[in-house]
Amino acid sequence: MSDGARARRPKTRRASIGEAASALFAARGFHSVRMDDIAQASGITARALYRHYTNKQALLAHVVHEDQTRLIDILTQLGEEPLPDLRAGLRMLIETALQSLRLSLLWQREARHLGPEDYAAVRIRTRWIADRVNAVSVAPAQPDLDPYLAELRSWAVVGLVTSPGHYDTSLSPTRLADLLLQAGVRVVHCQPAVEPAPEHTPLADRLPTSRREMLIRSAARTFRRRGYGGANIDDIGGEAGVAGPALYRYFDTKTDLLVAVVTRFGEWLALETSRALRLPVRDGEVIAALVDRYVRLGVQETDLASVYVTERLYLPADVVERLNRMDSDNVGEWVRWLTVARPGLSDAEATTAVNAARTTIDGILRIPHLRADRRLEPELARLAGAILGVVSVPR
Repeated sequence: MSDGARARRPKTRRASIGEAASALFAARGFHSVRMDDIAQASGITARALYRHYTNKQALLAHVVHEDQTRLIDILTQLGEEPLPDLRAGLRMLIETALQSLRLSLLWQREARHLGPEDYAAVRIRTRWIADRVNAVSVAPAQPDLDPYLAELRSWAVVGLVTSPGHYDTSLSPTRLADLLLQAGVRVVHCQPAVEPAPEHTPLADRLPTSRREMLIRSAARTFRRRGYGGANIDDIGGEAGVAGPALYRYFDTKTDLLVAVVTRFGEWLALETSRALRLPVRDGEVIAALVDRYVRLGVQETDLASVYVTERLYLPADVVERLNRMDSDNVGEWVRWLTVARPGLSDAEATTAVNAARTTIDGILRIPHLRADRRLEPELARLAGAILGVVSVPR
């Protein structure tokens, strides 16, 4: 073996391990992947794998860090060498993000399984990415924007450009990048929404007397905080004040609780969709009503919404199949009314736009400090409308 080949091998081996781990974490979830699985997918022995990484957490930290570094590098470059055109900078960001399709999926769904130091580092880098997007894109375009509104637009851009990791699309890479670019420009230039009406203020959170309802609430909070693999059914019952045999009168297993949580959100989403369709608005405005209802449900039921997105890997196959059909029907409803509002879009373009908007909403709803501001609901609905191209923006 030549000296050059010997020098390249560790780097190549480490990169191949990272790629294999990233694919497995994305497909199965952190708790369902073993080090032996990663070793087999990498074509090496488990002993060889442990020479590179001490455990799964170290591997996950490496994978997320590598993907974040790509965005950090391009944003650093844009900060040091600003481009005169917003579109040029956004295109570079989008093309870089498309090289790390699993980044958003892993940092939103799996990063909570990292050790405290690595998790803190991921959060710091994620916040830095949003801050730099603000500095190089949003602030130059809207210098007088309120800091909260500017930050919200920055997170929307980050969510948008990293969204393709969450869904499949039949668009070509070039057309996908163009669609994301057009949506990103609309988000950056999106004007503030009108102040929220009084009925949009936070609702009271009174506890139900039903033990079953309390268990579902507790399960949603626990699954969101710890993930399905890190949750314990007795802890869920204890938090709800339901312990021992009383708990098992309602749910036999932890899986039954997860099914109840995701089914609850899926049914409520179907109800909100039905309500939106009954509103006395013009056909071209139905898509905006669907967005409003989706955002409102997510704001009011963030635990349910989060678990619906992040924990589905752990559901029984028949439940996943049923939920996938429900999701397909719901996305199809959005696509139908988006193409009414924008008849020039193909079904593939409309489907991708809908998935990008919903993924961006889902991600922003899980950022605690953004939820603390009462403007989140109307602003997020407006930004989703900008992604879909149904909110007018200055040219």
